[in-house]
Amino acid sequence: LAAIDWRLTDAMTDPAPAAELRHSEKLARIDGCFLCYEPPADAPAVRLRESGAPIVFGSFNHLAKINRTTLALWSRVLDAVPGSQLVLKSAPLKFPDTVDRVIEALEQCGIDPARVELRGWAGAREQHLDAYGDVDVALDTFPYNGTTTTCEALWMGVPVVTLAGDVHMSRVGASLLAAAGLNNLIAHDADGFVKIAVEIARD
Repeated sequence: LAAIDWRLTDAMTDPAPAAELRHSEKLARIDGCFLCYEPPADAPAVRLRESGAPIVFGSFNHLAKINRTTLALWSRVLDAVPGSQLVLKSAPLKFPDTVDRVIEALEQCGIDPARVELRGWAGAREQHLDAYGDVDVALDTFPYNGTTTTCEALWMGVPVVTLAGDVHMSRVGASLLAAAGLNNLIAHDADGFVKIAVEIARD
């Protein structure tokens, strides 16, 4: 909007000079990450997964951020880790019609629905955060990355693998992970995303 003079950002989410070409606002880049996160005081303790259990990948991002391109990439990760499972949790998944559409999309992307658990949104924040104890590795959405969900996953001890794209919405995950000193979880192409997810799963 021409009425807005400045936008707060950082060098990772809006690298110069390319980002300037996409904005009418002037970009004020904050050192480090332009976001901040304060963990809730009532957050539950980190819950460790059972040793030797099948690897569980997960995404608690809003369902609107999950498209067929994302699912196709995640299917490659599941294929590369035999026996692994996928947990998706989002408010719309409490509706049977939505669940049916997601299952169909998963199947079209080569993901066996038997390896997937779909959960609706947990009512209490403590329940929501505790659910990260059921996940080994969080998979970020693309091209629209998670934000709060990424912070929550990291706070609850779950590594997040992200794919850095070309524009702000697909670079937020990279900004958060870099600020946390986790650059090794940032992929720059689809093959890299699969490689990182597999390496973390085997670690």
